[in-house]
Amino acid sequence: MGKKLIKSTAIGVATLSSFVIANGVHAEEAVNPPTSPVESPEVSLTASGVGIETVSGVIVTNGTAVVTETPTEATVDQAATIKTAADQAVTDQTAVVADATVAEEATAEAVDTATGAVADAEASKTEATDENIAKAEEAVEDTKTAISEAESNANQAAQNTAAAEAKVDEAQATVNSDQAAIDAQQTVVDNAKTAVDNAQAVLDGTGAAAIIAERDDAQADLTQAQSDETKAQSDLTKAQEADAKKASDLATAKETETVQSATANETASDLAQAQADATKAAADLVNANTVVDKAQKALDGTGAAAIIAERDDAQTDLTQAQADETKAQSDFTKAQAADAKKASDIASLTQAQTQQQATANQTAAALAQAQADAKTKADAKAAADNKVAELTAQIDAIENMTVPTLSQDVIDAYKKFVASKTTTNADKLWDAINTWSDSQAYTDATKNYVTPTDTTVADPTNLTDSQIIALSQYYAYVMNGLRQQVWGVQNLVVQDDSIQAIKAIVAAYESENKSWSTGHSNTALNAGNTYAKWTSENLGQTSSTTTTMSALYKQIYDSAISTLRRDYSSKYGHVVNMLGSSSSTTQIAVGYNISVSTNGVTRVHAVTFVDDSAVIATPYDTTALKAELATAKTTQAQATQADNQAQSTLASATTANNQAQSALQATTTQLNTLKATADQTPAAQAKLTVATATRQAAETRLANAQQAVDNLNADVATKTKALEDAKAVQTQAVATDASAKQALVQATTANDNAQATLTATRATIASLEAIADQTPAAQAKLAVATVTRQAAETRLTNAQQAVDNLNADVATKTKALEAAKTQLAAEEAKLAQLKEAKSTSEVVLAEAQSKVKALKAEEAKIVDEITVLKAQLTEQVAKLAALKNADQVLADAQAELAKAIEAHTAAKATLDTEIDKLDQLLKNQRDAKAQYEAVKEAYTQAQIVAQRQAINDTGGQPIAITDKVGKIAGYFDGNQTAGTKLQPITYSRVEKYRQLPQTGSQESLLVLLGYTALAGLGLGYAKKRRRG
Repeated sequence: MGKKLIKSTAIGVATLSSFVIANGVHAEEAVNPPTSPVESPEVSLTASGVGIETVSGVIVTNGTAVVTETPTEATVDQAATIKTAADQAVTDQTAVVADATVAEEATAEAVDTATGAVADAEASKTEATDENIAKAEEAVEDTKTAISEAESNANQAAQNTAAAEAKVDEAQATVNSDQAAIDAQQTVVDNAKTAVDNAQAVLDGTGAAAIIAERDDAQADLTQAQSDETKAQSDLTKAQEADAKKASDLATAKETETVQSATANETASDLAQAQADATKAAADLVNANTVVDKAQKALDGTGAAAIIAERDDAQTDLTQAQADETKAQSDFTKAQAADAKKASDIASLTQAQTQQQATANQTAAALAQAQADAKTKADAKAAADNKVAELTAQIDAIENMTVPTLSQDVIDAYKKFVASKTTTNADKLWDAINTWSDSQAYTDATKNYVTPTDTTVADPTNLTDSQIIALSQYYAYVMNGLRQQVWGVQNLVVQDDSIQAIKAIVAAYESENKSWSTGHSNTALNAGNTYAKWTSENLGQTSSTTTTMSALYKQIYDSAISTLRRDYSSKYGHVVNMLGSSSSTTQIAVGYNISVSTNGVTRVHAVTFVDDSAVIATPYDTTALKAELATAKTTQAQATQADNQAQSTLASATTANNQAQSALQATTTQLNTLKATADQTPAAQAKLTVATATRQAAETRLANAQQAVDNLNADVATKTKALEDAKAVQTQAVATDASAKQALVQATTANDNAQATLTATRATIASLEAIADQTPAAQAKLAVATVTRQAAETRLTNAQQAVDNLNADVATKTKALEAAKTQLAAEEAKLAQLKEAKSTSEVVLAEAQSKVKALKAEEAKIVDEITVLKAQLTEQVAKLAALKNADQVLADAQAELAKAIEAHTAAKATLDTEIDKLDQLLKNQRDAKAQYEAVKEAYTQAQIVAQRQAINDTGGQPIAITDKVGKIAGYFDGNQTAGTKLQPITYSRVEKYRQLPQTGSQESLLVLLGYTALAGLGLGYAKKRRRG
């Protein structure tokens, strides 16, 4: 230890010496050169001797350099080169020592580790008693049981998660089905909107090409929808086949599980017996070894105290073993009772599951039927609702139309005028009409009236037959309304012949091409007699410009009021033609048309006829519509009642099915949990068997120990015989132990295989049970495909109707538009209901997903528990192995310690050698530095002396030049101060050796840092030596 401390201290001192060595050469003021050596101050070090090359005229001893002759510049250069080489050698060796130090520390750590391992092995050997080994084995078995239970729990948790994920899948399927239904219904709504647009376009008389194109697109969509429905039907068949196969596979897997479960129970029992046999064989071997040892000691006459102590220990162990066996027997009884209850519960649950499965199948079938029936009833109700809405809209449209409301004064005055067409009565009628024109009724008649809306283009030069019929019917409607107020009758009608007659009359007027002033033309009127005999004609003027039917309807309405106000000059003849002259109910035919002559005259013709041809039904009579509406409402009420009943049945079927499926799922989960729970009996049986074997071994041990005590005083022959018997038993125990261990390995393998096979089968069952049936989703897709096909058919029907309505009359077109709007409203309401249902389904889905998340967290928790238990088992198995192999483990640890000590000894030797080398190199560096600085200073002083001598030789006056500390650095001639530059004497190798550092420059810093660090290494090493 002393040597290492000296070395370490030397390193630090050497480092400091690099900076405390001072140059001992001073300039003298004497003129003559020095005649005695110039010495440097000395630093006391422990080492001696010179290991460097010395230059001529210098003596180096222990870091002190003495110059014996004036050096030359070449001598100084040589000393500098020697110093540089010494510095580099120290730097290189410092790195070597550092590496050796790291290697020594590593081997020292290895010694510490090996020493700890030996200590642990010695502790294990001390701990390796039979009792502790038995406890360690029991701990291993307990942990294995805990792992088995945890893995069972993990399997059950996985099954629970799978079941919950199946619920998520079902909920997701419901949401998807709801979305599919929404998408399908959205298509229906879009089609209904298109139908409304088409009906409006037909009524407006525009978009014929688009309407035809819609019909073609609808046909194409129907073809695709039919194809999709066919595919959905095929997919449903495949899904049903897949579900049937799954059911078959599940049944087969359950049968296999029953067989494999029995096999696993048998192998578990065999394993328990093998563990018990191995435990007993190991205990018997230990006892046999003890008996041999005690018999030998008895024969040798030694160890009596130990033999007696063994007998006492054996008695204590037997008492404990008997208590353990009693507890194991009690635990075994409880385990059998628990397993019996579990088997009974499984049988009951299996029976309940079978019954619940049958019930669930029935409720599922009932639900499917209820769903189908509810859809049929809902469709019937929707159709009835649409019919009622359509008829109601038609009736409202007619009843909301208005005719001018006459005052009672006008009515009375008109009747008096008709009875006596005097000027006085005409004046009174005029006055009554003027008074009426200032009334609110007149304002309503002219400002707040309602006429038919029909934006179909109407060309007065070429009205179609349907347009002539429509105008004639509206004219009759307005005039009948006025006649109803005056006479209480509505006797104007439109007949087939009156339409043909008015067309002939208009053609005749146009052929005559007369001016407006010519008035009525009997010739033209008679042209219609071929069809019907005319009785009166009212003429009016209008424009020939193309317009709309709505505008022409408004003209008819306005002309009625205008005629009332402006017909005084015509003796109210036109008014009489409009309002009639009596309350006769005899039908009068009417025709309304427009003629446009080539001379530009445009006439409006309102002609009455006497005719008996077929009457064209008026679109403004609501009697038939109301009768039809009453029938439709009856149908609606019946459909609503049927729909309510179907929805109630569906709700009940849904509840019943949900309850049945939930009950089945709960029973299945409970049953799977019980099946996945390992029987308690095998483990309890194993512990009881081990306890029994331990007790038997303890009895044998006590008997042997007692025999050994008895043999203490026996004769030599008896002791010898006892020893021979013990050795024979020992030999048999060794063979039995080896055989038991082999049997245990085989039983363990067989049980592991059986349990793994059973676990795989149960996993297959859980996997199959977790797979949702494909049939419900396929049925839902088929239902959507069917609805889509039905929607496509409806769309095509509507589109075709729109095409057919292109040439229909206004009333038919208006009716079609209202029906389309009603259908759109109904379909939009249904879409809203579907979206609400989806919102409910999404809530169910979110709840199911939340449950899966919680179950997965629980599953992860169990997995973490298993990981901890397996790590614990690894430690316990290692500890058990260490206890059973304590002697060998200790021997191995001692061998490793010996190797580590040997390696550390070699590393320490290497480090010592390298530090010795560094010590010498540091001395060399010290000496080289002293030599260089002494030579350099002597050379400089010689130059200063020569300078002084030169000034004296020339008769000058030498004046000393000093540095900042007062040291003479050169001389100058005091007699030649003017213009003379003072030049001190210095030595520099910069021009020749730019790479060579000056004294106190870079290499000194390197030495400080490097050597100080090295000193730390040296001291640290010395400390480790002291610890060692």
